[in-house]
Amino acid sequence: MWKSYAAGIAGCSARVWVLRGASLDIERGECVAILGARGAGTTTFLHCLAGLRRRDAGTVESSLDPLLVGVEQLHEAYSPTDRLLLIEDGLCIRRDASRPQFVREPCGGSATSIIATHELARVRDVADRVLLLHHGRLLPLDRLTGARRVAEPFVAKRL
Repeated sequence: MWKSYAAGIAGCSARVWVLRGASLDIERGECVAILGARGAGTTTFLHCLAGLRRRDAGTVESSLDPLLVGVEQLHEAYSPTDRLLLIEDGLCIRRDASRPQFVREPCGGSATSIIATHELARVRDVADRVLLLHHGRLLPLDRLTGARRVAEPFVAKRL
């Protein structure tokens, strides 16, 4: 998937690419977390999957109906096994920082879901996989790649 925005400079036609060939395959019942710094494009990625924003290029193929929710609305998601839950951590209002917000049980434990977050600690016990969105690309954190080096500041701060 590819997505860009205008650079925001008057008289400038430059584009800022937030998604550069971001690709994701997810199995039914899997929970994948997309970790990224603020402004990295995690919310844009979810919005493109949900059809709320147009992509510049690429396709979205899913046999599940996407449902974009905030953490607070997870308990209201209907038929989670028939939906692709797109969970936006930024929609969450934190009342108690010591309590984990993401729990698989309210979604039946078998919901297929993608969580966009800026904090690894909030999803590490919930997600089956964690991917880092960095410079528009999705990098796996479960392999020894350059993604680990880029992600270390997130991990060190949040664990």
